[in-house]
Amino acid sequence: MPLPTAPEPAIAAGEDPRAHAAVLHAVYDASMSGGKPPARPRAVIGESWSRVRQAGLQPDSDTAEPVLDTVDLEERRTMSGLSEFLDPLMRHLDTLIVDGENILVVADAGGRVLWRNGVNRVLHRADRLGFTEGASWAERSVGTNAIGTALASGRAVQVFSAEHFVR
Repeated sequence: MPLPTAPEPAIAAGEDPRAHAAVLHAVYDASMSGGKPPARPRAVIGESWSRVRQAGLQPDSDTAEPVLDTVDLEERRTMSGLSEFLDPLMRHLDTLIVDGENILVVADAGGRVLWRNGVNRVLHRADRLGFTEGASWAERSVGTNAIGTALASGRAVQVFSAEHFVR
């Protein structure tokens, strides 16, 4: 069995993120309006955009599925079999996120966020995006994103800036 390949980075090391984001916005705008984009989206992103369009999602839509209630969330956590391992793992990984702008997330095979951890300021920003425990981040729910696109494509994915389908 071949070893899994590393994900294609969403942005190359040393590349200016603002300049790259500007190009991605131009690609996105042209692609969504039927125009000729200045560049092609990465293959994994183009494939995802095609899937979510076929699923009927619109870039400005709010199609997110309802967030799981506490009882359903706890049931999914228990069914995952990860509960007993996650507490110690999260404590050890805290050192990687304590000073950064990152969130550590564990989702199930359906794209539901079961656990997340990070510093409060980052978690509050994530809350405003609906990136909460119990939320669905499957492509059919919120379009192209790292969790849903990884599940749909069967490989690790980074999604940056205007590569996300739903605004």
